[in-house]
Amino acid sequence: MIKVLIVDDDKLARKGIISLMDWKKYHMEVVGDVQDGKAALEFLQENEADLVFVDIDMPQMDGIEFMERCSEEKPDIRFVVLTFYEEFSYAQSAIRLGSLDYLSKASLEFGDSDAILERIERKYEERNRGTVSRGKREGKDWQSLKEQWESLYWIFDTILYRDLVEKTRASEIDLRVLERQMVRCVGKLDELLERCDTNIPWFQSTEEILEWMDQMRTEYRNCDSAHGNEFVSILKAVKIVEKNFTQHIHASEVAREIGISRSYFCVRFKKYVGVTFGDFIQNLRIQKSQELLLNTKWNIMEVAYQSGYEDVYYFNRVFREKMQCSPNEYRKNRAIPKEAKEEDK
Repeated sequence: MIKVLIVDDDKLARKGIISLMDWKKYHMEVVGDVQDGKAALEFLQENEADLVFVDIDMPQMDGIEFMERCSEEKPDIRFVVLTFYEEFSYAQSAIRLGSLDYLSKASLEFGDSDAILERIERKYEERNRGTVSRGKREGKDWQSLKEQWESLYWIFDTILYRDLVEKTRASEIDLRVLERQMVRCVGKLDELLERCDTNIPWFQSTEEILEWMDQMRTEYRNCDSAHGNEFVSILKAVKIVEKNFTQHIHASEVAREIGISRSYFCVRFKKYVGVTFGDFIQNLRIQKSQELLLNTKWNIMEVAYQSGYEDVYYFNRVFREKMQCSPNEYRKNRAIPKEAKEEDK
């Protein structure tokens, strides 16, 4: 039996939902009903439930906050969203937090309750089968990827972002699990950047989700509307560095340009970007040198200079530390033969 919890601040509405539905016919059993999200979390500490019918608009803790908290503590629980609002966009974020369905309370009173429960049961079984079939892929590897996405370092660090996208693409994570995680990240960024709710499309594939995230990243990096916002200030600093990293550039100069002290800037830069100011510049320079080694015939001294290094010996040492090989070895081992390039055309 699927154990069901009803969460709604209107007691009559809760009783009405319980009495209207033929729960047993669809292998469901109502195990409790409570008045808000806080009470629901307390109930779930002492009792088991598989499916929660939850109203969006409630006092103390609304439905969206409850779903976020519940998903963290009990990720296997599924949701059905209840609301008086007919405008679907109002409940988009709730749908993406693991909701199986979205129901207007009016449709419950005047609609076909059998058809509603049949649909919900089918979706519940489909979602659970997907979870079981991909369970092994959602272990330590996914946990690591999830933590990297949630860190938000990828907003600032393009090298990290590209690597994270490729690892996520290769992970074969369940589509809805990935979707839910990406929407959570976007929600955090909307809050940090003081944006209105982002319109979330329906996704049919992992590639669609990653393409959407790429679009959102571009939008966030171009955001400058929140004057004085620390997050936006560090974004501005990162863009300054990305534009000038092959030249002499110092933390004090960038700090002055965004209007904060050097010492404070260095601390906040590490917090938001995940690496120190110096390491960030070095990573950009090494990436630039990799591109030049593979795509030009320049000698190592010229590659070093164009990447921001005046001392070729220092460049060789840093490159070897980062890549575990010399620049010449890297070029020799990674270069694509001319014949192979012609075949690809």
